[in-house]
Amino acid sequence: MMGAAAAKYLAVDGMRTLLVGPEEGNAAGIHGSHHDQARITRFSGPDLTWSRLAARSMQRFAGIERESGIRFHQPCGHLRCDLPTVHPASHVDAVCSVLAHMPSSAKRIHRDEVVRRFPYLTFASDSVFHYEPGPAGLINPKNLVRAQCSIGEQHGMTLLRDVVTGISRKAGHFEVRVGNDRIKAANVLTAAGSYTSMMDLVPSPLAFSVRPETVLLVRVDGHEAGKWEGMPGIIWHFDDHPEVPYAYILPPVRYDDGNMYIKIGADHDKDVAANSVSSFDTYMRGNGSHRTTELLRDLLLKLIPSLRGAPYHGKPCMLTYTITGYPYIDEVSENWFVAAGGCGASAKSSDTIGYLASRMILRTPWPEAFDPSLFRVGSGGPVPKTTL
Repeated sequence: MMGAAAAKYLAVDGMRTLLVGPEEGNAAGIHGSHHDQARITRFSGPDLTWSRLAARSMQRFAGIERESGIRFHQPCGHLRCDLPTVHPASHVDAVCSVLAHMPSSAKRIHRDEVVRRFPYLTFASDSVFHYEPGPAGLINPKNLVRAQCSIGEQHGMTLLRDVVTGISRKAGHFEVRVGNDRIKAANVLTAAGSYTSMMDLVPSPLAFSVRPETVLLVRVDGHEAGKWEGMPGIIWHFDDHPEVPYAYILPPVRYDDGNMYIKIGADHDKDVAANSVSSFDTYMRGNGSHRTTELLRDLLLKLIPSLRGAPYHGKPCMLTYTITGYPYIDEVSENWFVAAGGCGASAKSSDTIGYLASRMILRTPWPEAFDPSLFRVGSGGPVPKTTL
């Protein structure tokens, strides 16, 4: 998602651009978490930088849809549920501080209004809520990538559906290996997500943590669609589970099999060990962690008890975390750039991340709201968990 956005912006600015990336289900066993139908988009959150990345992207969604002719955005709103301020793990004060800096219509709403508008949801009585109307809501990440590629191609970008197996520096240029072909390039941007350091795509491995994460899909009948009308994307914080402190929930979305599913995710799998291209290939071709699937089902039934008895299954995902908590958008060697490490929070912000990467390559200053030092490649230290 970052690479498609960056390539689009470079092409729009007149740079001769080749974007290389594999199709879903390719024989090389390369996977992407954006091969899905829905991601939450919002800027209500406890981190101002992430909120600004999201807000700028959301402002661009309508224009991207218009220019590409591809729909990917559903402005169904966003509901945030936090622990009360007195709780040591509460994010309420940080969220309020962020919203004070944002031109936002997001507002705190009382629990009674939540019950009235969303009677199928069950929250703790002391929960604190913020509601953010559209353009907050959902995006279809696969369609967003298609839209970015379409705009890039309209401006002369070449799209090659294949796998880059290696990049090396030669005299005066880079050599990019794609199958048996060798492509010359003056500049290279590696935006390969979890594979950025697992393959020969950067001069030396970056400080990443790649984690498998299973999400749960619960099928809802199409004739009940009216029941869920107006359901927003949800981020839900709680303190009564021994392992998981939060979850994110998406309203019913139609998937490729024709069925409608409500999705929930929370944290990475604790029972899956994967650290190579082949092990992630095996993981991504399955149904994810059974343990995580059942954990998520129990959580979702607490929030939406009416889903008891509905068919469900797990879906595997792989996330890349940096040691800074922000994506790496940096020049790692002369004319060799990287944009990777979404920290489980970048789908909604990918257009801005790609834009910043394109400015870096063009040696153009970034907007004042974004400090380049926050996005430099780090080294050493623990990998933090992104704060939702």
